[in-house]
Amino acid sequence: MNKMQMKQLLEKLSLHLSGKRRINLFWLILVALTLFATFIAEAATPSNFIILLICFTISIKGRFIIDEFMGLREAIPIIRYTIHSYFILLPVFIALCIIFPEILAELTTMEQ
Repeated sequence: MNKMQMKQLLEKLSLHLSGKRRINLFWLILVALTLFATFIAEAATPSNFIILLICFTISIKGRFIIDEFMGLREAIPIIRYTIHSYFILLPVFIALCIIFPEILAELTTMEQ
């Protein structure tokens, strides 16, 4: 299932659900994503793919929180995109710090 199909499925589900059921659905999705990421992080051997997969779940969870729980789905685009960028950039920075620690250490070390 590609990203577009998943988005269409979630939109169809959310249109047919009342406010409380919709919140409960997205809460269950967030719990499932958290359990999935935790299981993968604990069970799998650390690799770049696992790190990227966990960072991707962080981004998805952030988007759900912004749109569904913070109610910013209908907000002014600049506000919504600014907050969305946080949940895009933060996982990217986390992944870079874990995948390339030596390079980042060199870049941030002060020469004496």
